[in-house]
Amino acid sequence: MKLLFPPFKDNIERHGLILPGDTVVLGFSGGKDSVAAAVLLQELRRFLPFRLVAAYFNHRLRPDAAAEEEWARAFCSGRGIELETGGRDVRRFREENRLNLEHAASISRYDFFHSLARRLAPAGSGPVRIATAHSRSDLAETFFIKLFRGSGLQGLSAIYASKERHIVRPLLVFSSGEVLAFLERNAIAFYRDPTNLEHDFLRNRIRHDLMPAARAIEPDVEDRVFRTVLLLQDEFDHFQQETRRILERELRLGSVLPARAFAGLHPAMARHLAREYLRRVKGDLLGIGSEHVAAFLESVETGRGLSLPGVNLSFAKGWIHPDSLRVKGYRLEVTGTGRRSIPEIGAAVTVSRTGRFQPPRDNFSVVVAEGKLRFPLRLRPPKPGDKYRKIHSPYRQAVIEMVRASGVPAPLRPLRPVLENGDGRLVWACGSPLAAAFAVQDGDKGPFVRISIKP
Repeated sequence: MKLLFPPFKDNIERHGLILPGDTVVLGFSGGKDSVAAAVLLQELRRFLPFRLVAAYFNHRLRPDAAAEEEWARAFCSGRGIELETGGRDVRRFREENRLNLEHAASISRYDFFHSLARRLAPAGSGPVRIATAHSRSDLAETFFIKLFRGSGLQGLSAIYASKERHIVRPLLVFSSGEVLAFLERNAIAFYRDPTNLEHDFLRNRIRHDLMPAARAIEPDVEDRVFRTVLLLQDEFDHFQQETRRILERELRLGSVLPARAFAGLHPAMARHLAREYLRRVKGDLLGIGSEHVAAFLESVETGRGLSLPGVNLSFAKGWIHPDSLRVKGYRLEVTGTGRRSIPEIGAAVTVSRTGRFQPPRDNFSVVVAEGKLRFPLRLRPPKPGDKYRKIHSPYRQAVIEMVRASGVPAPLRPLRPVLENGDGRLVWACGSPLAAAFAVQDGDKGPFVRISIKP
């Protein structure tokens, strides 16, 4: 305990991985890494007050699964550690989602951990953190697995010491050999998974064949891989921050994205943006690979619809959205100056009064002499019967035609509200010119009202 615990404690305190009052859900399999983590976390509770809950997940893949679960129960009971258990038929889950077995198992485990964390949240006096027992050796093995599968930055930098502050990996400072030596020195038993010796899984072949060969060439290979992963994590985080900025600026209703968001982007940035958009629209990236991201970007160029695992997308008139999108109806009364949100379309209307006439810069704002308006004004989606004569036009035109001409596909027409005067006349269709009847004339006196509708 004396050799391993001080750096374990120092790493947690230095990086704030666990704070006083937290609840820590420890992924516990009974293997050497999770047993070491459980013992070290128990020791840490002497210095730092937090709740420790072990979480065992039964994958139902091996004949000894029941025996392993019973071993985990006995270990936790003997040490006075809270234990929560769960399970899933991972083979069926794999087939239903067309995943490789390791990915299906990982998703299943984390589904259980997150569900448990949500359930325990009200009971704890602080945040709930999920702790996994990944060692530096696990990180190196995962790096090579992802490398062989042709992963990008996200895959190659998949194991973080702390991910979004709620998933922590306090054993990353140790190698698998150091963990094993710690358990042997302290005569601490752990459950030996017989499949760890088999060569049927890629991870085991990397562990038993590749890593010894790599150590013969570079004894510090795990540390070198760890440093490389830290660099890749910084690169990935940079792309993620840029992607979030673009989506915050461009995304409407959580799923409507103008194709212009991809204009001029470096191919690497475009891939990150496409992947993050798909994750938000679909809810996850299950079944989404690099070939799907490439197909998405091709559809951005061609404007053709696209069917991907779990989501069908439309690319029309410069807009990207799921086929399932339905924009809700709305009716908003504008009683005076100020700003009001229109949550149904992810936009806001701003009304201000000015004594001097200044023409608007685009068709998303209008300026009208206050004397021509009758409050309350009303904002609503365009209807088939809506018509008015635009400024500089000799005839009345259907609003639906105006919206279509402005490049908005049919499912997204509610995103362009119609402004109705208090006397029932149409003032303006957002994105199109103002109605001629409300245009400012030379003889019109102020004050004037400026009305803008922007995301």
